[in-house]
Amino acid sequence: MALPPDQIAELNARLARYLAAEAAVLTNQEYELAGRKVVRADLAEIRAAVEDLRGQLNRAQGISPRRGRVRRVVLR
Repeated sequence: MALPPDQIAELNARLARYLAAEAAVLTNQEYELAGRKVVRADLAEIRAAVEDLRGQLNRAQGISPRRGRVRRVVLR
C-alpha cells in the first residue's frame, strides 16, 4: 500500500508526537499542579499507538513486518 508523501509525513509527525508523549509519561506519570492532581495518558495505549504507526509506515514504505521467533517443539 503506497501512500502519498504528505500522508507519510503526517504519519511521521503523529509518531513523533506519540514518542514525545511516551517520554513525558516515562519522566513523570502523575504530578500536582495548582493543587490538582494530573495523570498523564496510559503508557500501554501510547506504546500500542506507536507500534501501530510504525506498522503503517513500514507497510507504506514496502518494508515487510517483523516475523516471530522460530521455535522447535519436540513431542514425546
